[in-house]
Amino acid sequence: MPEEELPLPEEAIPEAPRPRRLWVPALVLLVAGSLLALLIPGLLPREGTGSGTGFIVGEGYVLTAAHVADGAVSITVYRDGRPYRATVVEANLLDDLALLSVERLPGLSPLPWAPRLEGVGDPVVAVGHPHGTAHPVARWTAVAGLGGSGPLHLVLYTADPFAKGYSGAPLVDRAGQVVGVVTGNVSANGVEFGMATPASRAASWLAGLGVSLPLAFGGDSLPQSEVEARVQGSVVRIEARFPPGAR
Repeated sequence: MPEEELPLPEEAIPEAPRPRRLWVPALVLLVAGSLLALLIPGLLPREGTGSGTGFIVGEGYVLTAAHVADGAVSITVYRDGRPYRATVVEANLLDDLALLSVERLPGLSPLPWAPRLEGVGDPVVAVGHPHGTAHPVARWTAVAGLGGSGPLHLVLYTADPFAKGYSGAPLVDRAGQVVGVVTGNVSANGVEFGMATPASRAASWLAGLGVSLPLAFGGDSLPQSEVEARVQGSVVRIEARFPPGAR
């Protein structure tokens, strides 16, 4: 006779294991992280943005400062309010220059370039987009000197600093010729000066990339309004997006 099977007490019956819901803690962490990011700005790295100025140096090409666009995930060039996609062709970090290739940018003649250096006290103007203004703004100043931090790295200094957004703007003399590319500011003995890469260095670098520029040797001084009008026609505004944490 087989042994009679006795029923187990109900409380002794083992409970079937419940399926683990791994998505629950993950969802909780995601929601909590999102709430913290909203409550504490800057807790999580955000995508960086930057703005600056550039100017046309050839058909479909724009020159700007390297720190404006180098390392960006996307670059947009604005001319007359219209956006154009751009990419970095080459960046020169030593001289803080970058050459951009711009899709479908209307063809315009580049400004004439002056291979000579301006003398101290000579008036110059930077035409750019300070603080991302929609229309270019002229900033008149004067040459304060020429110096360098290395055997080949020369910098053109101006008597007045430049507002944020002027980086990459052309620095032009009274004859309407490019004498430098604005790169930023520097302080010395409590005085702030503007900085620009001399046109001779920028033109030499561009020539190595196959971009030839119209060089002008001297010229008559023009009224300020005429100089500004000529330069504004070749200036563009640049907006760049950078990976989170890059800036």
